[in-house]
Amino acid sequence: MDVNQIRTGIDGLDSLLQGGFLEGSSVVLVGPVGTLKSHLGFQFLYEGLRNGERCFCLSTNRDLETLRLQLRLNFGWDLKPYVDRRMLSFLYYAPDAIQFLLPTGSITELTSTEAVRELYYRIEDDVTRMLIHTISQMFTIIGNERLVLSLVYRLRTKAKKNRGVVLYILDKDIQSRSTEENVKSICDYVIETREREGTVELRVAKSLTRHTLDWHKLYMTDEGLKLELKKTNPPS
Repeated sequence: MDVNQIRTGIDGLDSLLQGGFLEGSSVVLVGPVGTLKSHLGFQFLYEGLRNGERCFCLSTNRDLETLRLQLRLNFGWDLKPYVDRRMLSFLYYAPDAIQFLLPTGSITELTSTEAVRELYYRIEDDVTRMLIHTISQMFTIIGNERLVLSLVYRLRTKAKKNRGVVLYILDKDIQSRSTEENVKSICDYVIETREREGTVELRVAKSLTRHTLDWHKLYMTDEGLKLELKKTNPPS
């Protein structure tokens, strides 16, 4: 059986995942605020854009111009050319109201149910990388756990259909413990981050391939994030 994998573009993490995420999988990246989760998610997205893949991003806390400025200052990346060429579909899920920026540039307000439906259908069938940043704020904005979890299930199906990957950013302890565990149980991969003695660390807690539970140092460079793998015995 042929096994295709989608590389994250993060040095060390692809090795840890034995090549990358399997096509058709869903991933949740969970950890405290300030542990580089956002950077990891956008690096995963940008890797796909550089490879010529069509990508989708929903952001709940940064509009396109703010995000574009942040990525250019940190890494020299520019999202606008990809948006202009329709390689990247970007949706700002405003925290003050459920609003959608339409292709015409106008803004429309939707109910929670309409917003979830609109989000799903805005992701076209040739999109291979989907980033939801963050699913935690969606729980807060929508205020309906079952509705957001239904979206997680539906996007998992979309990822399988598109032979792509959907990645969720989940801020630890923002939502209830049961909500966090529900998202983890739905997703195929669970990647965890933490801060320990001034160092950010990452581990694979759940995977479709064999893995250890060791923590590894995650750090920023001018080119993006890198993962320094801890020397350990291979998983049995």
